[in-house]
Amino acid sequence: MWYLGIDLHRLTVVIAGVNDAGEAMNATTIRCEDTEAIRQFAEKFGAFRAVIEATGTYRWLYDLLRPYGGIVLAHPLRLRAMIQRRSKTDKLDAMLLANLLRINQVPLAYIPPEPYQQLRNLTRARARLVREQVKAKIKLRDLLARQNRQTPYRTLGKRCLAWFGKQDFGQIENLVRDELVLRLQHFEKQLAILDEHMFALREAFPQVETLTDIHGIGLYSALLIVAELGEVDRFHNAKQVGAYTGLTARVNQSGGHCYRGSITRQGSSWLRWILVEAAMKVVQEDVALKNFYTRVRKRASAKVARVATARKLAEICWKRLRRWQRENIPSAAPA
Repeated sequence: MWYLGIDLHRLTVVIAGVNDAGEAMNATTIRCEDTEAIRQFAEKFGAFRAVIEATGTYRWLYDLLRPYGGIVLAHPLRLRAMIQRRSKTDKLDAMLLANLLRINQVPLAYIPPEPYQQLRNLTRARARLVREQVKAKIKLRDLLARQNRQTPYRTLGKRCLAWFGKQDFGQIENLVRDELVLRLQHFEKQLAILDEHMFALREAFPQVETLTDIHGIGLYSALLIVAELGEVDRFHNAKQVGAYTGLTARVNQSGGHCYRGSITRQGSSWLRWILVEAAMKVVQEDVALKNFYTRVRKRASAKVARVATARKLAEICWKRLRRWQRENIPSAAPA
């Protein structure tokens, strides 16, 4: 069997390989746009295994090669921690990946199934739109501050935008105002379209119902948590979920000394964001989490308590999702 190491870039793919006998082939560079050449190159090996270093654009290559061999994803941070080299080239990187795969030492990253990947794309796109919408609103308020004016409305809703349209800020500032208003209207329209798609996904992901029962977690938050966690049975216990969210403290222990630093911030930043946002809503109704938040705040700070509550909330969400899966999917129940 051949083991292929693939170094993926924006324009090119560098592929190196080694077989069971340790015989290596020369690295080959193929342009990303030539997908037929990549497919034909992979087909000639027959049965093979390949490893791709995780990037933001790996999915198209994974989908292209998956029908022809086994594809795994290498975790880039853990990979760099394992290997220290004086020379670094694309060909050396590809050969290194191939050799690590041959000896089964690749630090693996999670590849979500296609439905979860599509849900991730949708929820992340909505989050990006909301962030851009907030930036536009801040710029509108900056415009008011430069003119030393105050809006009669507390929020920048439709009535407030209509009020903005009637004001005269000067020739140049009016152009800036009109561009920002058009941008906000565009964001509102696109958010409505995405919300309609997400509402339709309730049937495809019925497990979100077990999360929306929690005060402070709505449909969007539940879908984002489900998308970022992926298949719940890949975690063996709640501590692994806390570590996956990046909300656990760094630990440096040696002998009798043990130092705990800030949180690791590993894993999905989108998952951390929604958990921290939801945590402060949950503690308003959930007595147990409120008591936990209060205890941590007394001995540490409000910021630390908020993060600790978010980690606890991640564990609760995972337990609820696992329970739902075992109750509704017989094959997922423990033997």
